[in-house]
Amino acid sequence: MLTVPKDFNIPNGIEVEAKLVENGILYEFVEPQKEFYDFSEDILSDIIAEGYVKDEILMEFKNRKSKMHASFRNIVEDTLTNSKAMTKEELAAEIGL
Repeated sequence: MLTVPKDFNIPNGIEVEAKLVENGILYEFVEPQKEFYDFSEDILSDIIAEGYVKDEILMEFKNRKSKMHASFRNIVEDTLTNSKAMTKEELAAEIGL
């Protein structure tokens, strides 16, 4: 957490990165990084599109969110079991580059 004088007009929640420079510490603004594995918005969009009613939305969201870890584990296990290593050139050929 960093305290900034109010006169700077920087809203709460802005992310900065500290860098040590010759005469002190420089704080640079950075874009917030969204967790690549957070599919909350996607899950919620699907639930709403599927027509769940108000009282069911939260319950269904929690249900689907709780299954994410197991799903990723299954993907990893399947990949390790059924995939073979390939070179960069083989990958490029397979995906059409």
